[in-house]
Amino acid sequence: MNLQNYTNEMYKVLKLNNIAEEGLNIFDSDEYHCGKDVTNPDAIILRSFDMHDMDIPRDLKAVGRAGSGVNNIPIEKYTEQAIPVFNAPGANSNAVKELVLASILISARNIHSAIKYVESAKDSDNLKTHIEEGKKAYVGFELPTKKLGVIGLGQIGVKVANAAHDLGMNVIGYDPLITVDNAINLQPGVQKVNDLKELLNESNIITIHIPHKKETENFIGENEIKQLNEGAIIINLSREAIVDSSAVLKHLKTSKIKTYVTDFPNVEMINHKDVLVMPHLGASTKEAQINCAVMVANSIKSYLETGNILNSVNFPDVKLNIKSPHRLTITNKNVPNIIGQFTSILGNSNINIDDLSHKVLADIGYTILNVDKSLPESVLKEISDIDGVMKTNLLF
Repeated sequence: MNLQNYTNEMYKVLKLNNIAEEGLNIFDSDEYHCGKDVTNPDAIILRSFDMHDMDIPRDLKAVGRAGSGVNNIPIEKYTEQAIPVFNAPGANSNAVKELVLASILISARNIHSAIKYVESAKDSDNLKTHIEEGKKAYVGFELPTKKLGVIGLGQIGVKVANAAHDLGMNVIGYDPLITVDNAINLQPGVQKVNDLKELLNESNIITIHIPHKKETENFIGENEIKQLNEGAIIINLSREAIVDSSAVLKHLKTSKIKTYVTDFPNVEMINHKDVLVMPHLGASTKEAQINCAVMVANSIKSYLETGNILNSVNFPDVKLNIKSPHRLTITNKNVPNIIGQFTSILGNSNINIDDLSHKVLADIGYTILNVDKSLPESVLKEISDIDGVMKTNLLF
């Protein structure tokens, strides 16, 4: 049980990486101190810093990653401490989409291999003849003749599917968990399939846009590669572990895989003639970095000041307009009748609830309550002592 009071003269935000100035400007007021030397912070903002071996600061209330993936953050550890972890889903989606399109075009025309060939011919006695004789090995194909399979139809996958469709490709998508909003945003010509095997059997190129978690490790492995068409192209800009690298290297030696595009270098892939390898460029645009920083900074600021939650990976989205002078937030384990217990305590203390919003994500429940009067310490303690209540915060 953890009871906190958010009434601060100043919020302290620890910056663990370089963050776009546009995002840091969100904290540019007398109520915030943000920097890399902050001690005992209320919030942490970061990009790639590995937090797995980092001790949790005593009064930490929130963590925000200016990006979409959160593999560098021990989510379970922070969830146990009732600390929401925010990210920036979709903020880098256009940047990734454009890199996927570049990867498709480069692979289709064998540009990566052709460049290496030209570089190898630089000392030729007759360069023009050498080039003309060798270029036939790099004949490519045009996109309208091929089918693209998009695995994962989140914000990135939908953008990729729509853009490829606009380029004239036949596009099929697979995502059993697609949201209504993303389904609506798909171009009418994009075909959705419910069977991954069907997508693999039909596609000439596959591009993968699913999160990395235990269930998706080696999502594309030996069995999936065997189901691909001969000469397939695989594009992985999601996470390295989603594709079985050893299986890819094995099938690059056959005619099964023509080109593997990856944003995650390893020693065996570097300088491989059939691998287009990049240094994790997916979200490396100025625009994406700004979008991510602004999105996550706004989420942190909103949570600290109002208790509202948006874009958390371990807490449900919960929002409540401010209509009364006092606000209480409660984080609890998802167990029966817990809301009834703390609303009864408030009622028995003659405290009216003006408004309430409660949502659940997996094992975590989160409630925002607007109440009509200040809550005595005794009431807060009684609520905090309820079995299953993880944290009680009085904001104002």
